[in-house]
Amino acid sequence: MPKPTRGASRAKIASWELALVRAVAGRFRTAEREELEAELARRLLALKLHPPRGIRDWRRYATKFLHNKASNWIRDSRARERRAMALDRPTGESETALIDLLSAPEPRHDLRIAFARIWKELDPELRALWQLLLEENGNQLRAARKLGKHRNTVRLWIKKIRKILVSQGFR
Repeated sequence: MPKPTRGASRAKIASWELALVRAVAGRFRTAEREELEAELARRLLALKLHPPRGIRDWRRYATKFLHNKASNWIRDSRARERRAMALDRPTGESETALIDLLSAPEPRHDLRIAFARIWKELDPELRALWQLLLEENGNQLRAARKLGKHRNTVRLWIKKIRKILVSQGFR
């Protein structure tokens, strides 16, 4: 198994390295196994393009490297799941969810009128964010990417939207 050379312009993953990527990804419990494998393969390619000097056992180094990257990916994906809060999910028992309002069997005209007033009050960027969040099922990261904004900016905008909703009687 040859060591990667520094500055190699076309790094390729060998079959044993691909098997190593799959084996490392298989050690972690996740529903997005293919995404994890793709991320590990991408990281391995980046490592092969610029390998550190002084590696004696490439297989052992690559195994440890991939394991660490997979651990970080799992930790970060779990943190993203915990932080991802959709606008249509209520945060308390007495609060009304937006999805409940929109799918109510009998129309609640007072709430629809209030919502229309709020919609007009929102900045165009906040409206675009709201629509993207609905399209992306509340996934803030994908909405941020589509808007070309940082995810923290999207979180700040969501807080602004919630503040407006609460000030108008929506909880």
